[in-house]
Order: sequence, then structure tokens, then C-alpha cells
Amino acid sequence: LDKPDINYFINQAEQFGFDKEQYLEALADVPVLSESQVRKTMKYLTDLTVIIVNGAIDKKKLSALNESLERQVRERTVHLKKQKQFSESLINSLPGVMYVFDQFGKFKSWNRNFEIITGYSKEMILRMNPLDFISKQDKSKVQKTIEEIFENGHGSVEAGFSTLSGQTIPYFFTGYKFKQGHIDFLIGVGIDISDRVKIENEKSELIKRLQDTLTDLKTLSGLLPICASCKKIRDDKGYWNRLETYIHDHSEAEFSHGLCPDCLD
Repeated sequence: LDKPDINYFINQAEQFGFDKEQYLEALADVPVLSESQVRKTMKYLTDLTVIIVNGAIDKKKLSALNESLERQVRERTVHLKKQKQFSESLINSLPGVMYVFDQFGKFKSWNRNFEIITGYSKEMILRMNPLDFISKQDKSKVQKTIEEIFENGHGSVEAGFSTLSGQTIPYFFTGYKFKQGHIDFLIGVGIDISDRVKIENEKSELIKRLQDTLTDLKTLSGLLPICASCKKIRDDKGYWNRLETYIHDHSEAEFSHGLCPDCLD
């Protein structure tokens, strides 16, 4: 390695007005590098500068990417909230009750009508089993229908829907099976059929009354043994009854007594 040219630095001290001795002493403490070493050092510093600049650029790109992802997440979140609100509004607008429970009988979801009609709170429903809402006499057939739905995919049943107040309402329940992950779920709806049941009961009562009337009419049909003198009628047991008594016992006819014009004369 060649020694530096002292005269060059002496002339430099004179040119800038430095003290020669102090300048040369300070120069002696400066490490002497070859041209090759200087080139390597400059290359290192240049490469380091490029790395720092590229790092700054990558950091800026990363920051922009993060902002883009955050924006997409916010937009997706808003979209999902709107979808959830729409689904909840749709479910809550259903006229009957809607429910979802898993294969273990745990409720996962239901509409607002379910709470309003049954009178049970959300916390209470989460601790209950679907059969807890069914009247005692209908539990077995509803349990059978639930098993059929989980086995065949769908089913329906009519049963009494029990409320917290002890009221039992006639309902028509229908359900469908769906799978989420490894768990089977049942989604179903229930419709109040009280009006239909009332009409059917009234129809049955009317039919019974008509049948009873027809039976009475049949009783009065045929040949009736009647006395030609006192007009009494002999019944199936051989007893003679007054005409009014016989007809009253074998029909719904009622008598009101009076005198005809001939008898009044």
C-alpha cells in the first residue's frame, strides 16, 4: 500500500489556512485505504442505500396493501351485516314460528314470534328441548316425526304447542334436515291451525247431530201399532204409550196442547 503524498496535504493546509502541524497530526489518525478498498466500501454503501430505499418502498407498498385489505374487510363486514339484518327481518316477518335445532335437541336459532307466542325468553329457550314445547299427549308422535326428519330429510305433524302460561294451541309443524360441518340440523316452521280445528270440531258436532236425528227418524219409520180407540202406540217392549209420549221419546219434537175448532164446538 503506497503512503499518502504529504506535500499534497501540506499544500492543502496552506490553501485553506489550516495549521500545518495540527493538520498533519490529525491526518495521521486517519486510516489509509487502497483504491480497491475504497471501491469495495463505496459499493457496500451504495448497496446499503439501495436496500434502505427498496425497504422504504416495500414498506409503503405493504402499508397500501394493508389499507386495501382493511377497506375490503370493512366493506365485507357492512355487507354481511346488511345480509344478516335482511335475513332476520325476513324470518321475523313469518306469520308463524320458525326454529332451528341440532341433532342433540339444542336450539340454535328462532324468530321473534317464537318468544312472543310461547312467552319464554331467549335464555330459557337455550336451555330447553324441542319436546318441552309440545303438549303431553302429543310428545311421542312429535318425537317420532323428528326422528323421521333426521332420517329421511323432511316431515310434518299436527300437535299442541304449549306456552309458558299453560295454554295449548293447535299447530301444524313442518321440518327439513340440513348439514353444517359434521352436525345435522332441523329447520322448521309452525302455523297456528286453531281456526281450522274449530271449524272441523263444529263440522263433527253437526254431523253427529244429523246422525242422531236420522236415527230418531228411522225409529219413527215403519209400521207403528196404534190403538184404534185411545190412539196409544205400542213400543218395542210391548208397553202402550200415549202418542205424545212415544213421539217425544223417539224424536226431538215437542208438543204444545190446545183445542182445534171442531173440539171447541
